[in-house]
Amino acid sequence: MTLGTALRRIVATVTVLLAVTTAFAAGFLVSDTRHDQKPMLDLTAAGLDSGLSCDRLRQWYVDHGLDRVTAWGWQIPAMRAAEVPQAGVAENSVGSPTSPSLDTTTGSGTGTNVQETGVDEPDIAKVSGDLLVRISGGSLKTDDVSGSEPRRLGVAPLNRIGDPQLLLAGDRAVVIGSEVDDPAAGAPLVAPPPRTLVLTYDLSDPSHPALVDSRGYDGSLVTARQVGSTVRLVLDGGLPALDFETPSSSVGQEEALAHNRAVVRASTVTDWLPQVTAYDTATHGPYGSPTSNALVDCSDVAVPETYNGLGTLTVVGFDPATPDRADATAVATSSATAYMSPTHLYVATSPWQQAWQRTGGPIVMPMNAPGPTRIYGFDLSGTAAQYVGMGSVDGTIGGSWEMNEYDGVLRVAISSGSVTTGTSIVLLRPESGRLMDIGQLDGLGVRQELKSVRWFDDLAVLVTFQQTDPFYVVDLADPVHPRVLGALHLPGWSSYLHPVGPHLVLGLGQTSPQSVMVDPPQPLPTKPAQTVDPQPVDPQPMIPQQRAKATLFDISDPARPRDLGTVTYPEGSVAQAGTDPHQVTWLPDQDTLLTVIGGAYGQARAWISVLTVRDGTMHDRLVAVPGAADVNDVRTLPLADGRVVLVAGDSETFLPL
Repeated sequence: MTLGTALRRIVATVTVLLAVTTAFAAGFLVSDTRHDQKPMLDLTAAGLDSGLSCDRLRQWYVDHGLDRVTAWGWQIPAMRAAEVPQAGVAENSVGSPTSPSLDTTTGSGTGTNVQETGVDEPDIAKVSGDLLVRISGGSLKTDDVSGSEPRRLGVAPLNRIGDPQLLLAGDRAVVIGSEVDDPAAGAPLVAPPPRTLVLTYDLSDPSHPALVDSRGYDGSLVTARQVGSTVRLVLDGGLPALDFETPSSSVGQEEALAHNRAVVRASTVTDWLPQVTAYDTATHGPYGSPTSNALVDCSDVAVPETYNGLGTLTVVGFDPATPDRADATAVATSSATAYMSPTHLYVATSPWQQAWQRTGGPIVMPMNAPGPTRIYGFDLSGTAAQYVGMGSVDGTIGGSWEMNEYDGVLRVAISSGSVTTGTSIVLLRPESGRLMDIGQLDGLGVRQELKSVRWFDDLAVLVTFQQTDPFYVVDLADPVHPRVLGALHLPGWSSYLHPVGPHLVLGLGQTSPQSVMVDPPQPLPTKPAQTVDPQPVDPQPMIPQQRAKATLFDISDPARPRDLGTVTYPEGSVAQAGTDPHQVTWLPDQDTLLTVIGGAYGQARAWISVLTVRDGTMHDRLVAVPGAADVNDVRTLPLADGRVVLVAGDSETFLPL
């Protein structure tokens, strides 16, 4: 390299960094690469190449696709082997913090328990005033809940849509699920890539829900969120369905591999980029005459400078009032984890991620979690999403609840690749077009699994587990120097944490086998406890089972968290909140938390646990859920007049409080 060339590169680099720094002085970096316009700023400083031609973008996909294709088709990433755990727990010294004040606003305007205030989440049932809208039995149903009993208003069938959930925006209902093939058409020769179906209904006359828009987006749904009237979808396009061969009696392995590599080389950019298919709802309902178009242009796709998985991740934003007008942007990678605040979206991606991923809510992580994981940040404005920076953490992010944004800092709880490190908290801030690691806390729950985390303004509480339940209180007021304030060790674990007072946190989870060996269960030493078992199951003294439990934690002195009491439930029961936080409802005016408790293993039984928290004590009452409905479909939805709708299976009733 000549001296002149070196100087030109230095000048170019400094120029870009100055431009990015100037952009961040006013906020996040915004890049406009839509359609045929030139980008406002080269995103190489942010770890991406943007505004590529279709030829260059296709070649990037093909080059990496050749590394992933085998004689049997696309290669599935392997998992790393578990590392041998070693003893030792590293905890920072406790400080002398002030008493925290926890925000207990956790419900959306549609009655759904959500992770972030102001960010609604799709669910199977929602309320709007006196209108209950729900999905059951393959239909969208509306009920009037203003009277003494819910009254059915209208029904709209939902065909060929898998695992549907809904969002409400004004007088529009948006149903989101996976598009299911028409069984009458027969099985296709080549399995099509996943597609997400979005159906928009007009509920201005709730007795006649009217389908006004139907469109399918290429890609599986990573998450959907709603802020105000804007609905956003994060879609993982995965790998294209190409005409691959597989070894057989007439095709050898080398021949199949050569054929498959030739197919990848011949693939077009259209094979790799997602499309959107609009259906003419005037003909044959949600599957009328289809019209397909590219969802993003080549120049809308940003390519990471560091390869981190093959695929196309797309962010789509639209207003349900005009669902045919959407904004879309994309990154050439694959992901199954996304977190959204009211103003920003963060997507975490790891080449090993799909081997670990679970669907939403607090996590149950394996001990051999891989890394690193890269995080892509987007600035949200209206229906648009603009890429703003990339960061990296060494470990696995189990789901959206392990991420949180506060005061311009992204806080992430990660399960590291080495069990000797345990759980870490990493804090990142956008600087110069990247998400920079500004602080880190290691050594939480060494040799243990991260079970749950809850974020507050300057505080976080975490639970890890192996044989006991360490409950950590972490100070995040100084993001450069996070520290452990206090820890409490109890039997069992909490897989979901919920604030129920200015300094009270309720943990829902399971007892450990050791804690249910005695009959009846005994309270923890010196702590008030109660056992709720109104309908005991047949005893199995030779095979002690876990029970669901609820524990009340007091963190008024964060350096000395206290257990104020534990409620245990029938033997073999399960706290549903651990896998679905939407099965929790907090009633602040009544100091009461409602949560679904699943029956003993193998039994179709469920209860609503009515937990009232007053004066530092917890009282519980179990209400049996009528019928033998799938426990996963049970919901409690609060109304403005203080009543609560209980949704279970095909029934809607009012919960007696």
